Amino acid sequence: MSVAAPSSDIAPPPSRRPGRTLLVAGIVSRTWLWFVAGLVAITLVPILFGWRPFVVESGSMMPRIRVGDVVLAAPTTDADQLVGRVTVFTDPDRPDTYKTHRVIGRNADGTLVTQGDANPTPDSSTITLDDVEGLGRLLVQYAGLPLIWARTGQWLLLLLLLGSLVLAAYVVSRDQDEDEPTEPTDGDGGGAVVDLPRPSTSGGSSAIAASTPLDPGLRRAAHPARRLRVLAFAVVAGLALGLPTSAAAFSATTKNSANRWAAGNWSYTTTVTGLSPWLYWKLDETAGTSAADTSGNGRTGTYNPNANAFTRGIAGALVTDSPNLGVTLNGTTACINTSSSTTMNAPTQLTEVVWFKTTTTQGGKLFGFEMPQTGVAVAGSGGTYDRHLYMDGSGKVWFGVYNGAYFTVGSNGTLNDGAWHMAVGQLGTGGMKLWIDGVQQSSTSTNAVGETTTGWFRAGCGNLAGWGGSWNGGNSPTTNSGTAQNRPFAGSLDEISVWQSVLTPAQIASLWAAH
Repeated sequence: MSVAAPSSDIAPPPSRRPGRTLLVAGIVSRTWLWFVAGLVAITLVPILFGWRPFVVESGSMMPRIRVGDVVLAAPTTDADQLVGRVTVFTDPDRPDTYKTHRVIGRNADGTLVTQGDANPTPDSSTITLDDVEGLGRLLVQYAGLPLIWARTGQWLLLLLLLGSLVLAAYVVSRDQDEDEPTEPTDGDGGGAVVDLPRPSTSGGSSAIAASTPLDPGLRRAAHPARRLRVLAFAVVAGLALGLPTSAAAFSATTKNSANRWAAGNWSYTTTVTGLSPWLYWKLDETAGTSAADTSGNGRTGTYNPNANAFTRGIAGALVTDSPNLGVTLNGTTACINTSSSTTMNAPTQLTEVVWFKTTTTQGGKLFGFEMPQTGVAVAGSGGTYDRHLYMDGSGKVWFGVYNGAYFTVGSNGTLNDGAWHMAVGQLGTGGMKLWIDGVQQSSTSTNAVGETTTGWFRAGCGNLAGWGGSWNGGNSPTTNSGTAQNRPFAGSLDEISVWQSVLTPAQIASLWAAH
């Protein structure tokens, strides 16, 4: 028996390589499905740790929390932690709904004042800690849009989303089929089946001739694992449409339709500059003697007496900005003075903000308005000094003005704990106020003016003679103003800003929240 040579015109098996279009479509489809699945995972996984998701339905917290975003709120029992932060709470005016606003202050009776970032005024009703559902910890953009579309009857958008998921799953399935053809087997396995060549007779003798069907014999078998992967994509993506409705109840509280959040990705610098400061020393310099004025007003400072009097480039007070640098004052002569040689009138309306960190028990001046420009001078002999923030020997911070007598407001506790703190001193309408870390500490309305004088702003040093009446601990400057008492600050400073106006409680809370 002879065997015929294979015919030279046998058609080769068709190529199984995916086309360029199918390849690109597969990449796009996988990216889309993974994006949707990622949103769902980020939204749902924190539930395992006790956090709750809330879908935003109004624009009262714009421009950074949009309608359709999901806010994940963590339980808290610390009212002080809420001040300046985005908080989810039961609406006291509508107990069957929730609201997400920023806590901008805490009253003496313990109630909390709230306000939407996009709203011009605080909410009309205060809340208690019992009303709080949680502190906003994580923002997942877009994740709640399908629920918003369903609740507002935007069916076309919802159908387009569902259609895109189905289409993406189908494309991924086709792309995988093209990428992973099954290999032929002998018919006993579970893969494809091969049609063996059929015998034929040529010239009276038996021969084997290769068959040449249009289909070369490869038959596709089902691939359960691959089908399950595609199904998993579709199921996980579909979960995005099913967030519990009980977690989707932020009430509309504003007619403003163009707004956003301000949370972990909030920039402190943009928050300060957005409030139009008169002066803003960020203290990010790592060399030289000039402290830049980021307000854009050209009111620079000078590191005195030289660059060696400071340790530059230390880790600063912020987590939202880069670079995040500050300075440490070295020795008894270090001071940051206003560079301009032109004096200014002492402002009648004033807000001054200083970030500081120290463990000193000697106290010292953080920031103030003083004559002369550098050094210290005795009161009555050319020396004037008030409108200043200072720390006493016990670590308590004070804000003081002089107007024929010494008037001060102090912090509720000591702050020489080695951590960064934000001190805010205010003078003007409403009297004097002191804020620490976004929380009002004390105030007085009996004296709303300081000494009428001229001078310059300075940070880190200055005369405190006579201010010993509001001083605890050692190194007191006494109550005698006849002898100059320079009290340099032994610690670190960062982010100094000044306004010739009185910032609102909400604006001060926004500064603390933005760090």
